[in-house]
Amino acid sequence: MNATGNAIGIDVGTTGLKAVAVNAGGELLREKTVRYPTRLAGLGAEQDAEAWWNAAIESLPEVVGGEPVSGVAVTCQAPTLVCVDANVEPLGAALTWIDRRAGDEARELAEATRPTRNPPDPYFGTAKLLWLVRNRPEEIGGASAVLCANGFIVGRLTGEFSFDETTAGLFQGWDGDFDPALPDLVPLDLLPEARPAMEVAGGVSRAAAGVTGLPEGTPVVHGGIDAVGAALEAGIFGAGDGLVEMTGFSTVVITAAERRTRVPGMIHTRHGVGEGDLILAAMVTAGAVTDWGMRLTGFENPAAFDRNVSERVPERPGRLLMVPALAGERTPTWDATARGAVVGLDLDVDAADLALAIYEGTALGLGDNIGRLQEVLGDLSPVRSVGGGSKSESWTQIKADVLGVPVTVPRLGHGAAAGAAMLAGMATGLWPDEGSARALVAQAGGTFEPDPEMTGKYAERLKLYRDLQGTLPPITRALQGPKRKRSPRQGAD
Repeated sequence: MNATGNAIGIDVGTTGLKAVAVNAGGELLREKTVRYPTRLAGLGAEQDAEAWWNAAIESLPEVVGGEPVSGVAVTCQAPTLVCVDANVEPLGAALTWIDRRAGDEARELAEATRPTRNPPDPYFGTAKLLWLVRNRPEEIGGASAVLCANGFIVGRLTGEFSFDETTAGLFQGWDGDFDPALPDLVPLDLLPEARPAMEVAGGVSRAAAGVTGLPEGTPVVHGGIDAVGAALEAGIFGAGDGLVEMTGFSTVVITAAERRTRVPGMIHTRHGVGEGDLILAAMVTAGAVTDWGMRLTGFENPAAFDRNVSERVPERPGRLLMVPALAGERTPTWDATARGAVVGLDLDVDAADLALAIYEGTALGLGDNIGRLQEVLGDLSPVRSVGGGSKSESWTQIKADVLGVPVTVPRLGHGAAAGAAMLAGMATGLWPDEGSARALVAQAGGTFEPDPEMTGKYAERLKLYRDLQGTLPPITRALQGPKRKRSPRQGAD
């Protein structure tokens, strides 16, 4: 397939939808982000899928700009599930990846199926699907399909139900296919067939063209999880290409490996390109913790929060130590009840100290996870940083100092949406081979060199971090009482 026109990438993120247009030379032409809220209550975390589509039709006409389009791909927060009818209308709220109410279901599924590389946890999609069966039978009963976030947008664009292999990998009991015991336990027939990320799902319908500005008939590929987009933007096509950390609401560390490689405690799924897998480490809250810190300290925006660290903190490491597990944790502890802590408080602590503790705590969590990956996979250099967090020079420098290696921000530097555009262009022939796609991301946007003295200090701090992380579970479980409902809010980009 030989294509002309710009590649359009869409990322259905946790805090908002971003759309980008990238031309054949890899230049980012236009981008637009539209935010939407998440409803948080205890272990629940829901969104309105219609808000995703409204964000798409608000952002796409401006991003498309009336120019030719070679193809479209969608990446997304994952696994996030929504029941839909035959017209891709949502039948209820979407359960986001943050939702951890399906703990009992995850344990039951683990007992009934053979072990896979991914641990049983309510984060994964199969447990969420069983939770929907038990708690929202009216939605399941009326559903024509259960879609993930990218599948919902693909469905709205094309009218076709879509489910890709990179998302399927985040369903408990799937590792190329589903465990044979699962069809008797979970309505897998509501999930579309898992297809390769770069396969074309269909063309943009006339109705979707009218509200998005996308030309009718434009190829729309199945797409994948946001980690695939981040990997491609960072030049991670296969094993040996290093790793990328993507910080938005959460932090996800992504590296490629040979098919069926296993790293205990980590997340394993398909890559969107080639024949390999992606191995992920994932902290639930990172950018979300900066959002929390902004609300506590009164900073009006992330830039002001960032300046408070770069201009007011006299020295690093800071006076406080933080474990930033404010909404349960995925890797390495897989503890839905985990909560965070800040230690070292005294009467002289101010907002700058707390801001630095947030940056350092999330960076130490990053270092902890990467260390565990390297124990199995060996050296994972070079290290790259994408997403909203990479826009902070202070935060990225702290990450470089904690890791003790240079951290590079790619030229595109816009996270999963830019990678989604690459996926679209590769699938439709705008970039006909891996070499031409790699050339788009070969140029670095900037590199942060570690300070060896600071790296040594952070190595000592990491030991304290791990000690604190290990002492928290019994304390936080004893303290947890009834949860109060929170109004919908938007998180950090």
